[in-house]
Amino acid sequence: MIGRISRGEVLSKVKIILSGSSNGLSTTSTMVAAICYAWLLQNREEEDVAVIPVVNIERGRMNKHEEAAWLFFHVGIDASELLFADEVDLGNLLMNRQLSMLVIGQDVLKTKNEVGSLCTILTDNYCEEAYDLLQNPKLKNLLLAGILLDTHNLNSTSSFVAKRDAEAVRLLSAGSSPDYRHELFEQLMQDHKDSLFLEALKKHYGKATHDSKGKSLPVVAAPTRTPNPGPLPGKERETRGKNKFFLAKWFGFGSK
Repeated sequence: MIGRISRGEVLSKVKIILSGSSNGLSTTSTMVAAICYAWLLQNREEEDVAVIPVVNIERGRMNKHEEAAWLFFHVGIDASELLFADEVDLGNLLMNRQLSMLVIGQDVLKTKNEVGSLCTILTDNYCEEAYDLLQNPKLKNLLLAGILLDTHNLNSTSSFVAKRDAEAVRLLSAGSSPDYRHELFEQLMQDHKDSLFLEALKKHYGKATHDSKGKSLPVVAAPTRTPNPGPLPGKERETRGKNKFFLAKWFGFGSK
C-alpha cells in the first residue's frame, strides 16, 4: 500500500504507527501496541488515510525477540505482512507531504506510570466506544499478552501494576478459561523449540543482521522532532530510493 500510494497509483495519505522504545516495558508489548493501535485506528478512520504499523527494528533482529515472534506465530499473525524499519522507504511520501507518523509511547498511548502497560491504555480507550472491535480474537490475545508481559502476569511485586491493568485483563480474558492468562504467560516465558515455530522463524525473519564484527546493526530510532519537508542535500538526493536507511539521515537519527 505504501508503494502504491508513493507511486501515485492510489490517492491517499499514509499514517505510520511506529513502535517506540521500551522504556522499561516489554519490547514485545510496544510492538503489540503499534499493531493493535493501527488496526483499531484504521477501522475507525473516517478520512482517506492508510494507517500502517511499523516495527522499529530490522526484520533480521526478530530472531533476538523470540518472545514477540512466538506470540505472532501463536496468534496467527502473518509475519510476511508486517513491516520493519529496514523495509520502509518513505522519501516520496515525505516530499509530497502525504505522510504523518505517530510513535507509540511518545505521541500516542503515553503513560505517567498510572498503568503498568501501554496495552492497558489502548484497551481502556476502546472498551466503551468501540467494544465490538475489541472482540477480534487476534486483537484480544495480542493486547492480553502485552499487559501480562509488562506486569509479569499482574504480579504485585512487579515495578507497577494498577487496578486498570487487572480490569483490562479481565475484559480481554472474557470467554476464556479461568487459567487462560496463566497458561498464555507461561508459554510466552518458555524457550520455544517447536519445529513448526523454528521453521516459521527462519522463513519470515531469516538470520539476524550483523556487521563485519558480529555486532547487531543500529536500528532506526524514534523521531523526536517534525521533519523539515524542504529539499534534501544533493548527495542525499542521489542516494534516495537506494538506501533504505535514508530516513535516519532525514530525521537526524543517531546510529548509537
